[in-house]
Amino acid sequence: MSPNSSPSTIWQLKKFAGRILDSKCFRVLWQSISFGFIVRFLPRSVKERLKDFYRGILVTPTTIPSVNEDIETWDHSKPMLTVVIPLYNQGQYIREALQSLELQTFSDFETLIVDDGSDEQNTLEVIEDLRSEGFRVLQQEKSNVATALNYGISVARGKYICCFAADDRLEPTYFEKCLCLLESNAGLAFAYSLVRTFGDENRIWITEPFDLRILLEYNHICATAVLRKAVWEQVGGFDRLMDGYEDWDFWIKAGEAGFRGALIPEILFNYRRHGISLNRQSDRKSQGLIERIRNNHHNLYSHPEQIKKIQDRYRDITIPQPFLNLSRKEQYSDSKKDTVVIIASMQKVRAAQRHLRMTSAISQPTAPRVLLLLTDHTSYDNDERYRVDLDQVYILPRFLDSYCWLSFAINLIETRAAKLVIMLDAHLAYEWTALLRAETSARIVDLTQDEIECTLGSIHQLSGYDVKPRASTSHRSVLDITNERPLAP
Repeated sequence: MSPNSSPSTIWQLKKFAGRILDSKCFRVLWQSISFGFIVRFLPRSVKERLKDFYRGILVTPTTIPSVNEDIETWDHSKPMLTVVIPLYNQGQYIREALQSLELQTFSDFETLIVDDGSDEQNTLEVIEDLRSEGFRVLQQEKSNVATALNYGISVARGKYICCFAADDRLEPTYFEKCLCLLESNAGLAFAYSLVRTFGDENRIWITEPFDLRILLEYNHICATAVLRKAVWEQVGGFDRLMDGYEDWDFWIKAGEAGFRGALIPEILFNYRRHGISLNRQSDRKSQGLIERIRNNHHNLYSHPEQIKKIQDRYRDITIPQPFLNLSRKEQYSDSKKDTVVIIASMQKVRAAQRHLRMTSAISQPTAPRVLLLLTDHTSYDNDERYRVDLDQVYILPRFLDSYCWLSFAINLIETRAAKLVIMLDAHLAYEWTALLRAETSARIVDLTQDEIECTLGSIHQLSGYDVKPRASTSHRSVLDITNERPLAP
């Protein structure tokens, strides 16, 4: 800049530069430069932070039209879900993976293990042990993960598929939340969650909401997404020539065919990082794999404007009876265990934490299972103190559309045979009271935290109706509890 430049000239140049920086073209150019060149040379942790930052700037959420359709009743003689586990010489890890499946709250699934030509003695012994224990193990000659997955899915009986690596782990509510989301919105093809890595690397992988445009640049969907089998059939399965990145290629294929997925913003999947991780092997030969992905979807990469036409066809399809196929008690683990459901707002749960002493309830061997149902957005996963207090937590806005929250609450209470529903100033729940009382057999109690005198540490007594808690005066007329043991005045 010349020292003789006038202030007005400088102002005009700043204004012009501002217009360029605010323009859509600059944003697209900056996205291309930052993710296509600069980011390539940055450490992984910095890349993830940049992705999170630019995602908020560059990805504009769109409103998706909604239509209503009836749901198809699933044949109860078949499992709702099939878990396909490709296995190649990872026998030392598969027991952990299977244990995480046993801990799932939703238990209506079958497990298929596909041995991809393992030749390690320890793994061969583990496979024989698994067979003797009743696990179904399929054999194939050494090929790759894509071929093993196609083989397993081709004989799967489930309506949904989960491709699960033999060395990973799932959080207990993963299947339940993914299936509830998919059953309540027929416009979605698959569902997935945030990821926590463990082993050689410990961090949170912020997977992103499904976006086909971003997917062409990098894979932002975890491989363990729960998928409709019909989608796999329609797109022709995984590319058996993809010796790595087969999931990335598959998600692009599904997206190109008009299918889309949804992210559950909770950490429900644990991905192991270690020296023999298949993804690390893929990283070493990534250039050739990426070239094959581009060749497989040449038309989409050459004409990205087609993405807008695909997105214009998206529809949310709501269901009058969204949990019809998920409504049997036998589909859930420990369905006979005494259960208490707490419906609350997160603000009240935090305020009541000091008074209700939730942890003491869990520490007693006779205590029932405690399920927390939250009706507002929270940062629950970011606060480890609350993770140990309760058996399961269901934050409704994270995995369900508001139209089916009440249906989910009723289904949760009924399938877990809950004896007691406790309300902690969740105003939405008070609107549900009449229907909850009509549709369930549970006792409904209002324990507004500023009026309750007992602690949640005695919740095992509450479920046996041995304690008469005080209801808040403001909600006494709404609850109108007429059980054999009336509330104390």
